[in-house]
Amino acid sequence: MGSATSRSNTHIANATGRRVHIFYNTDKMVLQEMQVDISSEAEISKALQGAAGSVKLASNTKLVYYRDDRIRSFYIPAHDYNKVAAEGTIYMSAYYEDTGENICQNYHIPSDRSVILTPGNVKFQKYGASIWEDEDGNIYS
Repeated sequence: MGSATSRSNTHIANATGRRVHIFYNTDKMVLQEMQVDISSEAEISKALQGAAGSVKLASNTKLVYYRDDRIRSFYIPAHDYNKVAAEGTIYMSAYYEDTGENICQNYHIPSDRSVILTPGNVKFQKYGASIWEDEDGNIYS
């Protein structure tokens, strides 16, 4: 006989090809602050035949959630997955670690469901199938 409260069997698979940072909670989360740093680097060189130059722009985004013991987080390397240590329904926010680009925010995941992060999208895993197979039968690696 099962108990009234059971541990979640929710997993998050990362098929984005990049390392992702996951935040999750049983309640919706509020992003408190976003810091964006933009830097530029210019290099100009003059060759004997003419002028040549290049400009490089880079940005660094830092997403800040104020400390809340209910919000948990972890990283998932590319082509890997992780189990969520929470009970019941959760809300997940996911970001690319290298750029801070948002994949999803407060994505609702019902109890005992797993998801696959794809480039720019979230797919539900086909219940009872491989962690890499979505509900439409697409298989990711």
